[in-house]
Amino acid sequence: MKIDVTATALDEAGHGVGAAGGRQIHVADLLPGEWAEVAVDHASPHKPEAWATITKRIGAPSPERVVPACPAFGRCGGCTWQHLSYAAQLVAKRERVVAALGTDVVADVRPSPAELGYRNKGKYVVGATGSGDLILGAYAPRSHHVVDTLGCRVVAPVIDEVATWLRGAAADAKIIPYDEATRAGELRYAIIREVDGDVMIVLVTTTAAPRAKLERIANAMSRHAAVRGIVAITNDRRDGAIVPSGSAARVLLGHGYLVEHLAGVPIEVGASEFLQVNRAQAAAMYARVAELAAGARNAIDLFAGLGGIGLHLARAGTVVIAVEIDRDAVAQLRRAAEAANLPLTALAGDAGKIADDVRARLGERPDVVVVNPPRKGLAGALDLVVELAAPTVIYVSCGPESLGRDLAALATHGYTPDVIEPFDLMPGTSQVETIVRLRR
Repeated sequence: MKIDVTATALDEAGHGVGAAGGRQIHVADLLPGEWAEVAVDHASPHKPEAWATITKRIGAPSPERVVPACPAFGRCGGCTWQHLSYAAQLVAKRERVVAALGTDVVADVRPSPAELGYRNKGKYVVGATGSGDLILGAYAPRSHHVVDTLGCRVVAPVIDEVATWLRGAAADAKIIPYDEATRAGELRYAIIREVDGDVMIVLVTTTAAPRAKLERIANAMSRHAAVRGIVAITNDRRDGAIVPSGSAARVLLGHGYLVEHLAGVPIEVGASEFLQVNRAQAAAMYARVAELAAGARNAIDLFAGLGGIGLHLARAGTVVIAVEIDRDAVAQLRRAAEAANLPLTALAGDAGKIADDVRARLGERPDVVVVNPPRKGLAGALDLVVELAAPTVIYVSCGPESLGRDLAALATHGYTPDVIEPFDLMPGTSQVETIVRLRR
């Protein structure tokens, strides 16, 4: 069935969304304001929504349409807003926050210092072409077909360069790409981290991967001037985790970490620790949190990660208790804070289940509670935030919809936002981080 659709918005997948025939139609490569004849490919059996492809464009293209920077745009499933001008992306991201929070009292989105080359980590699925050649790439949308993403403009240039070398080294070693359908093969993923031009490579393998092949890859990659370390991690799981929590890294070359700096504090970053991929914009966001907490004597930092926020607060003189579930991240944060002589105590545990330990160490009500939860929001940690009853809560969110839900819950306990500031850490995508300060 063919219908005419005019897009009025963009969804997270970069599809234009418009109403037709009593349904919301999602159309690939249709920007807001553009009109096209489309063919419906799939209709939801549960709600009035459908997905379609363009059969004929009608009218002029949007003035906000631009040429995507990456050669794999539209095929790899990443950076799905790259065909939209950056100014329009920022407007759309603010509109997403406004809609999720139900208020227009939202600052303009702070733009990223760089639109391209900002990612300090590249994650690659290892696959094969139809002729059997090894490729590094990403899964195409809604499939396990691997699309070659070498030439990506979003990662730091040295990451793409090292990835190109790695593909050649892996092919020369005759390592077998993992096949999701048959669950057979030797090399599943490659992760490449970058800090100040230095690079670490993580090879995620199955138990079938011969050590000799991995060492041959490591020897070849050692000739690249930027490579400082290569590690291998075994992963035979089937749940989609790339680096399962607690995985042991086997060092094949150099060190199993790079040294990052957070709030000027050196901290070791290994294979599995989470770090924001946009280093410059993350630093600006963490500094803004410290500004909003200025004058606080003590603070609780929940979902602390490697301590990007907690270290900034401690640098400003605030006594911080940081809580993080990743024990490797906690160990790195403890060492970094001790070496820098900062007033930060790091605790390992689930933020929703460690309340007694937090209370025992706190001794008094905190001036500020900072939360930076995953996309699902506070979940079980909401009760702890309410119980701590701090006069100020600063919520850093990567999920506007879960943020809106949690703010509504906090409002029933007397918390009202006085600052709502979105930050763009991922240009070319629908993702947006938001800082909210709440007063009680």
